Amino acid sequence: MNDKSNRKPAFQQPKSGSRFSAKEPRGERSSQRNSRNDGGRAEPRGDRQEKRFSENRTFDKRTSDKPRFENRTSEDRRRFNDKEGERSERRAPRQNREGGRDDRSRDNRSSDNRNRDRDNRSRDNRERQDSATPAFVWGEREMKATKAGKNSEGSVKVMIKGDVAGEKKTGPLSPRAPEKIRKNRNEEMKIYGEAACLALFRQRPESIVRLWTNIETSHRIGKLTSYLATAKKAYHVVDNAELALVSGSEHHGGICMLVKKATPMNLEAYLKTAKLQDCVLLLDDIDNAYNVGGVIRTAAYYGVKGIVCESADKLYSAAAARVAEGAMEHIYALESSSTEMALQALKNAGYQLVAVTANKQAQPLDKVVLSDKVAFVLSETIPAQVNPLIEQSVVLSFENPLNSGLNVAVNCGVLLSRWYFR
Repeated sequence: MNDKSNRKPAFQQPKSGSRFSAKEPRGERSSQRNSRNDGGRAEPRGDRQEKRFSENRTFDKRTSDKPRFENRTSEDRRRFNDKEGERSERRAPRQNREGGRDDRSRDNRSSDNRNRDRDNRSRDNRERQDSATPAFVWGEREMKATKAGKNSEGSVKVMIKGDVAGEKKTGPLSPRAPEKIRKNRNEEMKIYGEAACLALFRQRPESIVRLWTNIETSHRIGKLTSYLATAKKAYHVVDNAELALVSGSEHHGGICMLVKKATPMNLEAYLKTAKLQDCVLLLDDIDNAYNVGGVIRTAAYYGVKGIVCESADKLYSAAAARVAEGAMEHIYALESSSTEMALQALKNAGYQLVAVTANKQAQPLDKVVLSDKVAFVLSETIPAQVNPLIEQSVVLSFENPLNSGLNVAVNCGVLLSRWYFR
């Protein structure tokens, strides 16, 4: 049978003293080490610790021959003392320094002065803010408005820009301000009246810069306000008093717009593209904006596209746009340097020149044969003798008991009706 006593051990202990050697008991190992270090004499553990700390042993591999402070040179000592003095000066409280109490009192006085100055500046700023009044005050107001339905009225509360509160804040203008103002006046104009504003919105909405309207009109122009909101353009709902100030007229019709002017056309450029059948109007010394608006409205009614004038500013006015009732968007302003040059250019282009006269010896309108291309010369005062360049003068009535004739817009309507049904 197998005898366990005859088996070899699985692990043979090495003969030499290696790390795989059998461990010695702790007591024996420590006693042997102590005996080797101290000549075989064992000492208690506490005595060894006292001896180690008493000998000032270190474990950072520093040598014992490093010079101490007493062994340093005078220059090294001076540097060390300066550095230590700086550190102690930063760490030391103010009262422990030389003259610290005087410095602290001086600092307290300076801090009090700074606080006093800061309080004075804050008080001045508050007084300045209180004295400065805003140019406009926004507030909630209750305004009357006509509701939907027959004979129904009510009121609504809206946030509007109020009256001027106190003196308006003014200041120096920018160096480029006059140039910008002049440019805006040349390129922009105001129009008012619901028909005129809506007609411009249908024809060229991109030219709208700003809109003012009252509450009643704002309910009827929802598409216009929606477009402005989408295009990120400003519009204001104000009362009638401010709307009158903005538009410059009491007959604003509840709406006013700041728009870009239409681009005028040169007369010579228009004549190069004129059709075989065409009719134009020439304004001879007409300065009344209401008469100009009436002429524009009548011309658009009969399909006339061009109105000749010395300056397009006579046509592009707010009052003329209101009277025209939206007809300005269907008319071209044909600029010419003078009336004489315009008559000559029209005659050279083959237009028949016709003007109304007060001379009863002139030919009646129904007897005149109008050509396909005609230019009617309009004037506020009916002259007895017309310009020599005008080849055809007509009379509208032989039984006129008035010292003056009809309004120029009425004369325009009679002439255009005769040409339209020729």
